[in-house]
Amino acid sequence: MVKEKDFNMERNSFQYENRTIVDALALNTSGISLSTNMNKLLILDLDGTLYDFDNGKTNNFKKSRFYQEVKSNACKFIAKKRSISFTEAKKVYERIFEEFNGEISIGIEKIFGINRYDYFKAAFNLKPQDFIAKKDLLPFIKKLKTSVAILTSAPRVWAEPVLDYLNLGEYKNKLFTGEPDIRKPSALAFKQVCDSLRFSPINCISIGDQVETDILPAKSIGMKTILVKKSSPEADFSISSLEELPKVLKLI
Repeated sequence: MVKEKDFNMERNSFQYENRTIVDALALNTSGISLSTNMNKLLILDLDGTLYDFDNGKTNNFKKSRFYQEVKSNACKFIAKKRSISFTEAKKVYERIFEEFNGEISIGIEKIFGINRYDYFKAAFNLKPQDFIAKKDLLPFIKKLKTSVAILTSAPRVWAEPVLDYLNLGEYKNKLFTGEPDIRKPSALAFKQVCDSLRFSPINCISIGDQVETDILPAKSIGMKTILVKKSSPEADFSISSLEELPKVLKLI
């Protein structure tokens, strides 16, 4: 395996620590064989990484029709549970969103004693085909020839049908959701995945589209990171699409 320090050279003022796949491959001119995928665990994000919302039109969660539908369902749920108007429920939602940093399920449980799983069922029980373009990801994932887990902020009531829809149903037993108190962006969420599947963080790679939730917490416990569909100096690698992933994995 080529050591990382061997790549720490400038190429058009671009450092390996913030490298794209094209740059990193160009730097490997030594003829030394790159790493295989054996004994690695890929921890894949779901929304915005394995698929884009609105049939490929956006990977921004808050700008998607899906988010608007979830928010509307959440407000209807709050209105019913609290016997208030939809307008009042929207104000409650916004207050909880701000106070609990977007974690609505934790907020309504702590403030009102409403079971978070009732909330998940009411807000996220949506059909993937209404928001996601149909595709079969199983052949692509299998070609990576490595262990794979899914870590998402979404609840299981949404995530499991999505995996089935993408023909990734066999990975439901390695699905870690945003239902417990420990969830993204906590580094402990990543550590729990590693521990559960008996991998050291140094042999795990976080792959996602958000720096704050997929990259920074994973790096803090020693994982390698790959940012998808955008670029950031915080990530070890940045790729424009998942199609570049197999080449990147050879460099880690």
